[in-house]
Amino acid sequence: MISKKTINAIELCVLLAGKQGEGYLTTTELSPRLDLSISYLENILKPLKDHGFVLSMKGPGGGYMIKGDVSLISIWDVACVFEKTLMVVENTGEVNLHDSYELELEQVVMRTLKSFTIADFADFSSSDVKSYTDVIGRFKFKPLPVPFMPKAPNSVFQLHMSL
Repeated sequence: MISKKTINAIELCVLLAGKQGEGYLTTTELSPRLDLSISYLENILKPLKDHGFVLSMKGPGGGYMIKGDVSLISIWDVACVFEKTLMVVENTGEVNLHDSYELELEQVVMRTLKSFTIADFADFSSSDVKSYTDVIGRFKFKPLPVPFMPKAPNSVFQLHMSL
């Protein structure tokens, strides 16, 4: 009933809420933390930005930040951005007899998601996590392999002494 994209959007909002006081986060920093590709993350961030949940800033020092008070944003508000069928259930009061079970199930999901806010799941104390640039490096070079050190004698004289 709830798509993977909606779940990823909720996780993204929770992560951004936890980092709210630390400034803007780039997609390069968000991607490894959520284990999502940058292009998929941008596909999630665009509707969130259009609906006013996320602020964005271009250029150096830019990125994405959650907008507003996270204790006022419910999980349902974020889910409504991506789940169009859930919005139809809320807006229409019509019930078909064969759809009554699905309607009741979606209403239970709606009430449950409305009862939780982004702040309920945000971790505001995760300052010990290293940033992406600290782990990978500023220039995004791969780590160098450990040099191979031979265990054999280095010269004829060392060879003679080892025998």
